[in-house]
Amino acid sequence: MELLIPKVNLGEVNEEELTQFWEQYRNYVGWRDLELLSEKNKDIKEKSEFIVQNCDVFLVVGIGGSYVGARAVIDALQPYFEEKKPEIYYVGNSLSSEYLYNLKEKIRHKNVIINYVSKSGKTLESKIVFADLQRFMAEKYDEEEMKKRIVYTVGNTNIVPDGYDYFLIPDDVGGRFSVFTPAGLLPIAVAGIDIEKLLQGAAKADIQDAQKYALYRWAMEKDDIAIEAFVVYEPKLFYFIEWLKQLYAESLGKAEKGIFPVGLINTTDLHSLGQFLQEGRKNIMETVLIFEDQTEVLVPEYNCFLKDINAVAQEANTKAHQERVPNLLIKMGILNEVEIGKLMQFFMLACAINGFLQDVNPFDQEGVEVYKKEMQAMLKS
Repeated sequence: MELLIPKVNLGEVNEEELTQFWEQYRNYVGWRDLELLSEKNKDIKEKSEFIVQNCDVFLVVGIGGSYVGARAVIDALQPYFEEKKPEIYYVGNSLSSEYLYNLKEKIRHKNVIINYVSKSGKTLESKIVFADLQRFMAEKYDEEEMKKRIVYTVGNTNIVPDGYDYFLIPDDVGGRFSVFTPAGLLPIAVAGIDIEKLLQGAAKADIQDAQKYALYRWAMEKDDIAIEAFVVYEPKLFYFIEWLKQLYAESLGKAEKGIFPVGLINTTDLHSLGQFLQEGRKNIMETVLIFEDQTEVLVPEYNCFLKDINAVAQEANTKAHQERVPNLLIKMGILNEVEIGKLMQFFMLACAINGFLQDVNPFDQEGVEVYKKEMQAMLKS
């Protein structure tokens, strides 16, 4: 990883106070203990092999951190247009009746296994959809077969009926930090991705780089930057950006502080949002993620490869915006398990340290609970 930061006074992290911060929130930072998390890898891999061998369709039922981390990794690392068994679909992340209806029609005559991912078991969207899918499964399978075809990934065993397999999300890991727990690793393993390499990459994340990035964001916020545009030049990273948006918005949007995260998929968005970046309000920063591309598609008109033109587009965009939009570049190696694991752990570390600098708790989400309470009250009435 190479971190290219614009010239700005970053300040410093008080290491003693940061140590106290980690200690203060020790009940929330289990995601840092990668060695402990990897102890369940054997069980996860064995279960993933059973799933691959016994279904045509694998449904991941969850919302927010219960699914987006897994989808970010799977979409980033699978080739475009690859048809693999099982097909993986994500459900319970919205209340779209059309989506659920069409999905059930598509899979009605296929063998299905479900992974219900919910730390509390109470999240409304996932709970409603999962209950509907349980009824759907009961029409296809008897009770004993159902026990083989529904796997729970939860925060406590009270949610799990007798006879069903389950994985536990550690108490000290919140949803948006849970990609390296069974919440993320089971679907990722089912997709055929090497979860050991993913965790090996995470272990290589540099805490000093994470501090620099956190300090940079904090300096930008104090300089009245209100929006951070996470920018990629590879469409398969769309859900990686979605994961970043949740991580940073839910962790740091508190006490009337924080930078609002958005995502750009370039060069597509250069033909729309690029206009705003070039001539709109000057309250935006760009964080550009660049992976090394080894795919060779020749463009004879320019006597080079398409990847070279994509790199030129990135450089041109940075040059065009640099006078008005602060540009931070994060350069990675080839897009693989190790690099994506390293980048995710880097962002989680930096996010937590950014909360320390803002003097907010980056591990709660009281604001999210407001709409839930209003919704429950309306449904009861």
